[in-house]
Amino acid sequence: MTPSNSDPVPGMPDSAIPVLSTLVPEADVPPALRLVLDARAREKAAFAALSDELIQALRPEMERLVTDMVRTTCQQLWQKRTRIDG
Repeated sequence: MTPSNSDPVPGMPDSAIPVLSTLVPEADVPPALRLVLDARAREKAAFAALSDELIQALRPEMERLVTDMVRTTCQQLWQKRTRIDG
């Protein structure tokens, strides 16, 4: 297969993710790429914050569900233990 102009890395399939083998100095990173990377970092931080907010908001409901599940399981176990087998 001959590399085409549309291949990001000649000879590498589109599905492959290239790995940098050397550290690129920050001064060599183009400003446009730096803006994209900074935006991606902010987006990641926003998702992490959203996750934390959701967990805090759902904590009371999760605690209630776990409490109900433990209570029900213990009641069922007690009923099985006290059942008279015939």
